[in-house]
Amino acid sequence: MPVLVRFPRLLPMDAEPTDARPLARGLEDTLAALDTYLSDAERRAAALLKATRRLRRAASEGTLASLPAAIAAAEEDAARIGKPLADAAAALGYDVAEAFASGAWLDELAAAAKAAGVVLVRRDGRVTAYPVALRLDARAQGVRVGRRLERRIRPSFLAAQLKAMQQRPERFNARQFLDRLFRLYESKARAEDPAWRPNRPGQGPLVPLAELHDDLTVLPAAAADYPQEEFVADLLRLDRQPDATGSQGHRFELGGSTGRKGGKRLTLFDEAGEQHDYYAIRFILEASRGRADDPAAAAR
Repeated sequence: MPVLVRFPRLLPMDAEPTDARPLARGLEDTLAALDTYLSDAERRAAALLKATRRLRRAASEGTLASLPAAIAAAEEDAARIGKPLADAAAALGYDVAEAFASGAWLDELAAAAKAAGVVLVRRDGRVTAYPVALRLDARAQGVRVGRRLERRIRPSFLAAQLKAMQQRPERFNARQFLDRLFRLYESKARAEDPAWRPNRPGQGPLVPLAELHDDLTVLPAAAADYPQEEFVADLLRLDRQPDATGSQGHRFELGGSTGRKGGKRLTLFDEAGEQHDYYAIRFILEASRGRADDPAAAAR
């Protein structure tokens, strides 16, 4: 079970403290101060280690005359380590749960993301940094980045991780994605237009994308493995390859609107912060790729 360390309440920058305690700072400032104290402790620990090694050498060689003074000096070095560690403990003036709830942590992340060249979008209670959604988990004192729980929540560190994620080469196979959609599309397209046939040249009817995602994730485990945010990110990747075709030669067209039945809008903000809305998809088979001359195929 994670240990929740609670610290003084965050005050406005121009507020007067109600007691002698220092004003609480943001997480970046808090961790910067902590790093300073720990660096001092590390330096003093190194001095103690060095003194201890000298003592062991003197003991191994039997230089008894120098041992009492050397041991006393090492004891002083050991005592000095406690001061920066105590200062570090006192510097932890940060309440993760409250910072999440108040938006203070998100404000810091937004500033760090901007400095790192990452567009962080906060809209309708959702936080996204293409291609992932971010969810704050106060109970775990972490942030869910897509499906992964990230406990390393220093804003500058997390912003750098998001930037690296955006710069990774994408492993997206448009044909495989289209084939998955087409398998689900067939039955729904027949229901929309009984005259449509998958191997007959022409365009099929529009089918709501939200329904296809529901079918892809009909089991709870599947929904957890392929959340809607990832599905819409794949739609954007597909949208960026307009000439892609499925294994059977069908090209695709993304269209529709909220005005049609079942036209639920699926929205994504890309790495530049531009909004993309997706409603429905249709598959189209060009005449040159059709098999209308095969009566059995055309009837299927």
